[in-house]
Amino acid sequence: MRSRTNRAQIVFAILSSLVICGLIAAALLTVSPAGLFDGLGSGDEGDAENFQDPGADVIAENQTVVAANPDDLESVLFLANLLGNSNRLAEAIPLYERALEIAPQDANARLSFARALSDGGMLADADLQFRKVLELEPDNQQAHYYLAELYRLEVPPRTSEAIVHYRRAAEIDSTTLISERSREQLATLGVASPTGSPGVPTAPVQEATP
Repeated sequence: MRSRTNRAQIVFAILSSLVICGLIAAALLTVSPAGLFDGLGSGDEGDAENFQDPGADVIAENQTVVAANPDDLESVLFLANLLGNSNRLAEAIPLYERALEIAPQDANARLSFARALSDGGMLADADLQFRKVLELEPDNQQAHYYLAELYRLEVPPRTSEAIVHYRRAAEIDSTTLISERSREQLATLGVASPTGSPGVPTAPVQEATP
């Protein structure tokens, strides 16, 4: 139990460092659909070295762990997330797929996979995985928000579908950052937030053109 706790503490520290590096790199880049989740804990696109160097030793160590324990969901998903947040999506994808073979009903594993795919620009695959998360957990607030972001930034944008998911994300739990971001996006689109959400604009609903 203590080793799992220590591992969780290590990955929290590593991923926090990676996110900080990603935010710095993202400030120098043009925003694209690959960086959908700025400020919500995702890995942003940027200089590969900023992602690979800080966690290289940890990644190598956990590759050894997974090789010895290929059926351990926690170890496999841990390594997949490290690789996904280190701009090594090609290596992360087989590990996410392995995690879902081990636990096909694990919504968190599938959500992590979807986010990694979206950050890597694989939008159609990300769309599929987000929708599978919602089949497992219809009230998964993160999946609704991230799917709305994906639809909003598609070319051409799928605005009407994005609005549906922003509204659902806003109303599931009005106290979260995701709810606040969802309300902001709805306001930008000229659409009222769900009744009862704090900070709701009072303008009438306007149907956006897809």
